[in-house]
Amino acid sequence: MHSNRNFIVAYILLVGLPILGLVGILKTGRGKAAPISVDGTWTFQADPSRLAALPCGKSLTTSDLAISQSGGSFTLSVPNSPKSTASGVLVGTTLKASLLPPSSDDTDCVHGRELAFLATVDPIAIPRSLTGTISLTDCPTCKPVEFRAFRRAPAARGGH
Repeated sequence: MHSNRNFIVAYILLVGLPILGLVGILKTGRGKAAPISVDGTWTFQADPSRLAALPCGKSLTTSDLAISQSGGSFTLSVPNSPKSTASGVLVGTTLKASLLPPSSDDTDCVHGRELAFLATVDPIAIPRSLTGTISLTDCPTCKPVEFRAFRRAPAARGGH
């Protein structure tokens, strides 16, 4: 009789409580939606002369951006520019990131300055697109540079 009671208590603790916890987690997350996907390689379009005029903007005269996403966080990198990475957050359809440009020959690019990346995702467009601005933090006289970016289709995988 004593061993049956121990078995029932152990069963409740080892099976019942985890099931109750799982039900609670599922009820809590029922109303939540996954963030919009921005992961992938993006073709970046901006006026090159305006980018070059922006202190620290010369590092962005590329045509590609790579975004790696995990939930509402992402990292943005410029593939052809070493050490040009940014971390940011995705809130709804708005991306915000700060890009620390690599050290370069740009004399106007003071060490420690950051490029602020602010964009809005168009979730309906095919291919998905970003519209936004890049500006230099702590530079009230620097005009933000407008840009557009379009997500490239993923490369076809080999196999069947």
